[in-house]
Amino acid sequence: MSKRVLGIDPGFDRLGVSVVENNSVLFSCCIETNRKSAYEERLLYIGDELTKIIRKWKPKDLAIEKLFFNQNTTNAMKVAEARGVVIYLAKSAGLNIHEYSPQEIKIAVTGYGKADKIQINTMVRKLVSIPSKDTKVLDDEVDAIALCITHLATHRAI
Repeated sequence: MSKRVLGIDPGFDRLGVSVVENNSVLFSCCIETNRKSAYEERLLYIGDELTKIIRKWKPKDLAIEKLFFNQNTTNAMKVAEARGVVIYLAKSAGLNIHEYSPQEIKIAVTGYGKADKIQINTMVRKLVSIPSKDTKVLDDEVDAIALCITHLATHRAI
């Protein structure tokens, strides 16, 4: 049985988004907010764009990265609030919510918990078919795809 999964690499300036079903990426993008816009306008923009994606692609599950706090707590709070918008919208749309740590993602995708970005990027491209598009696939999109792979592998649907 195939499952359509929405993968989100949470961010505030740039949010990685992907929709994966089986071993195919149906959609991926980055939702980028305007740094000159007011904080609440940026959250609204994330919410509006994500709502369109959920309505169009009708995923069943959300795979989202657990927050990892680093030195910059101001940025971490903004990412946490953007992440809250994502979880709220997903739950409102009836999606099942699944959270994965960076290490869980690295293990699922590469088999190695300390894999770097290059290793993850290489394995993601080997594991799923990414449609070609005019723009380069950004790291945030690859991370969102890796979240979908992690979820599907965890639930034995890939």
